[in-house]
Amino acid sequence: MLHHLKTVNKKTVQKKKGAQPKTFLDYVLYFFVFTTPLFELPQAYIIYSRQDASDVSVATWGYFAISSVAWLTYGIRHRIWPIIFAYSLYLVIETSIVIGIIRYS
Repeated sequence: MLHHLKTVNKKTVQKKKGAQPKTFLDYVLYFFVFTTPLFELPQAYIIYSRQDASDVSVATWGYFAISSVAWLTYGIRHRIWPIIFAYSLYLVIETSIVIGIIRYS
């Protein structure tokens, strides 16, 4: 059993050694990952408040939604939480835009 504990400790140490410290660029990218989906909200607001989506492309926003599904799947598969969070937000907003386009076109 003592041998097993030493093995586990070695693996834990190896994982910690491979981890890179966060840099300024990491924090900048985290900022954009969490705030960029919010910039789609005005489009959704305009569609639903005016009940008009005549100038908005369902193909474009549908593609964005499908792209978000692909990124979300990637994030889940690799357990990358910033990607999971961001693309979950994207998917909700983009899906609501697509529904608004279909409803008000």
